[in-house]
Amino acid sequence: MGSESLIADSIREDLPAIVAGWREERGEDAGDGRREELAAGMEELVVAFTEFLRSPEPVETFSRGGATRALVGRIARYQRELGRDAVGVIEDFMVLRRCVWRSVERRVDLGRLGGGEVARFFVKLMQASDWVTEKGLEAFDALVQEEMEQELGRAQATDLVTGLPDRDLFHRVLLPRALAGHERLSLAVFDVADFTETVARGRVDDARRILYRLSEAVQEEVPEGAVCARFGDDEISALLPGVGAEAAYQMAERVLRRLAAEHGGFEVDVGVAEYPAHASGAGELVSETLRALGTAKRLGGSGIVVARQ
Repeated sequence: MGSESLIADSIREDLPAIVAGWREERGEDAGDGRREELAAGMEELVVAFTEFLRSPEPVETFSRGGATRALVGRIARYQRELGRDAVGVIEDFMVLRRCVWRSVERRVDLGRLGGGEVARFFVKLMQASDWVTEKGLEAFDALVQEEMEQELGRAQATDLVTGLPDRDLFHRVLLPRALAGHERLSLAVFDVADFTETVARGRVDDARRILYRLSEAVQEEVPEGAVCARFGDDEISALLPGVGAEAAYQMAERVLRRLAAEHGGFEVDVGVAEYPAHASGAGELVSETLRALGTAKRLGGSGIVVARQ
């Protein structure tokens, strides 16, 4: 048996003690779900190292076709969720390397191995540790950047009046995602009648109240899984995955009945179109919905119009 296999077997046999030592040094008590997952990830990492130790391949192959990199990415997510910073990420991997080295010192008679064999083990341990630390920091930094962008995106893409996603987010993300994920969906756009005139008369607070109440009514009546957004100055949209035009029409009727029953109710016109019955893509779906809405506005009286096939 080669020295690499001897050392690798020893490490595999001592895995529980290695992970326990890592936990103790890092203060990771058992019991918490994320801490358990992090410890399990570290154990997987040690197993991957033993495979690398047996292999004659260079450290670049330690990725194992991306499997080790994916594992490091998963570990980075656990580390982030546990509140680690970049220094904490580095310390996690340094401590793991130390625990592996101590295990080998304790269990393997290195004096009976040649100096070159011990050196090869030590070099591979350092190479693997450096590789994991580098990729771990990259994955961790990417997560931090993603979180920052998401927070910034939420701040920029949330309408201040309704609290809904704004029109840009609707067109850029929500509608394309809905079309990509569903074979059938409907789009309904609700338009407040005389909204511009209300604002022009200086009744800005009334206009905001009306728009906010419309957004509430739409959210109260849409089915689970629907996505609502502020579509324009005086418009609220509802994306209804898996829903046909007829069901979307019925949903719009419920919204209008709810608003009409309220004291000081206001008129709302609605346009509805279905994908793929009325449109073959995002732009056409929006156009057909707005065309139907335009017809409803010309008719007036809180009407609902469905696009023509």
